[in-house]
Amino acid sequence: MIYLSKGPSTLYSSLLRRNQNAEAASALSRAEQELSTGYKADVYKSIGLGATEALSLNATLDRDEAQSTTNKLVLSRLEMITQSLGAMRESVQDVLDVAVSNAGQATDASSGMQIAAKAALDAFIGQAGQAYGGSALFAGTSNVTNALQGWSETQAGSGLSPQGVIGGLLSGGLNSVADVDSVLAEIDAIFSDSATDPDTNFQTLFYNGSTGTAPARANLGDGVSISYGVQADAEPFRQVLKGLVMLASYDPASISDSAAYSSWVNEAITAISAGTAGLLDAETQVSTVAARLESQNEQIADRAVLYKTRLMELDGVDAYDAASNVTMLQAQLEASYTVSARLSNLSFLNYM
Repeated sequence: MIYLSKGPSTLYSSLLRRNQNAEAASALSRAEQELSTGYKADVYKSIGLGATEALSLNATLDRDEAQSTTNKLVLSRLEMITQSLGAMRESVQDVLDVAVSNAGQATDASSGMQIAAKAALDAFIGQAGQAYGGSALFAGTSNVTNALQGWSETQAGSGLSPQGVIGGLLSGGLNSVADVDSVLAEIDAIFSDSATDPDTNFQTLFYNGSTGTAPARANLGDGVSISYGVQADAEPFRQVLKGLVMLASYDPASISDSAAYSSWVNEAITAISAGTAGLLDAETQVSTVAARLESQNEQIADRAVLYKTRLMELDGVDAYDAASNVTMLQAQLEASYTVSARLSNLSFLNYM
């Protein structure tokens, strides 16, 4: 009688073992991935209903990270603005000190006022031309090389220079208080943009930036924003420039009339003092915005810690469990390979 074997064939057994080995190798690969990343290999399949929460948390983290990056860029710009405003105030302080000490009457030191004022004027105009990331700090939305026109440089459209226009007003000299009052009226008109000739107004003669635009704003997140822009056509800039221009364009020591001298110098002192106070106020406001941005970034960082902790609870893996799983799967796979190798070497001929 012939007995037929009902067991699996050798080929079938071989294929079965190969598939089992492949599945074990795939499981080991996933386990090693989880061990190295600290997260489940198939996150959303593993956490089931928690997938919606995980997606929402990840989206919030991405949005907060983008906001934090933007805030850091704005903070760098704000820092440069405050540094420039501080440097501007310092650049005119020496002139103000000399003028105050010689305000009552002309002295030997009065002759140094014009020299100091010219140096401070050039420095002030240069500092107002600072840029960050290729964008001018004090020119509004206009990306110009210098927010303020150089003292002796001519405007392309009118062909006029600040030095030339102011020099023309002073061509008759300052021989009396009446002369001082007359010239001051015309200077005030220029710096208040009410001059008869529009080409000699401040915004066309001195200022090169954009006009009539909303100030720059910093987005604090959650729909909240705050303005921080400072433009060189603001009143503090005008006042400082007015005072410096008065002292730089006409040597106070050459004013023979004591009353005219006192009136001219004191008006310059008043303008510079008011302007520097305004610059300090603008610097303080910008610093306040910077402090709010820094506080916002700290909140974002604290919130990120909470979100990441919750995400780890949802889709993270325990390092010890992951390592144990890898060790177990490696042992299983090695055992399976050992058995497969032994079986592949078996032959009926070995037992004949």
